[in-house]
Amino acid sequence: MTNEALLQAVRFACRVTTTTTTLDNELQELITSAFYDLEISGVADANGAPYQVSTADQLVVTAVKTYVRLNLGDLISDTNYWEKLKASYDEQKAQLKMRTHSDPLYSGG
Repeated sequence: MTNEALLQAVRFACRVTTTTTTLDNELQELITSAFYDLEISGVADANGAPYQVSTADQLVVTAVKTYVRLNLGDLISDTNYWEKLKASYDEQKAQLKMRTHSDPLYSGG
């Protein structure tokens, strides 16, 4: 996946439908933070290296999108929704940490 493709996927997940790129810097910073958060949590690829945009598979991309939605700020005003996103992200992160790359369903980055 490319940086631009991931940014577009995150924009779509966050329901950013405008053609302006006003939020793109903030979204890109949150994408970077998501990868750091996964790295700090011990999520790694088959070689034990932290994921990069280019090596992220669909499960990692989904976690990144959830992280960005969770941390975007004012777009989420419903506390219950925020709590659900937080629980979802924490679960995704936990599953990624437990994943074994020898699983035949794992297709790599």
